[in-house]
Amino acid sequence: MTEAVDIIAITAVQNAYAVAIDRRQWPALRDCFTADATISFGMSLQIGTLAEFLDWAVDFHTPLGRTLHQITTHQAQVRESTATASCYLHAVLVEAGRERATSVFGRYDDELIRVEDRWRIRQRRFRPAWLTTSAPAESAAG
Repeated sequence: MTEAVDIIAITAVQNAYAVAIDRRQWPALRDCFTADATISFGMSLQIGTLAEFLDWAVDFHTPLGRTLHQITTHQAQVRESTATASCYLHAVLVEAGRERATSVFGRYDDELIRVEDRWRIRQRRFRPAWLTTSAPAESAAG
């Protein structure tokens, strides 16, 4: 693969992570990672194995209403079959009853490895920058 193709594939893995969470497609989320991956979050999940992260992700996201994980500002550096990459996150987590929504802002720092001609995340660190919760705006008509 050329470096440009690798960077596109790495960006696709980071985006697939967001889509899998928002669609509650847990097997697709698992496929974004190596079997021995470690995940570190700066909030409720400090550091854990892939299995611990998946358990947390299901427990945390399933009771929510809609979620929108927006991944942007991708950067990647490729070194043969390994890579480092980062991207920004803005996640909107709407409560099931739509009483409140939480916005989470931060950055993912990833270490990836090529496994069978496919990039997967081997280590992910989430670096939160801001978290805010808000109620829906009142209707102008009401």
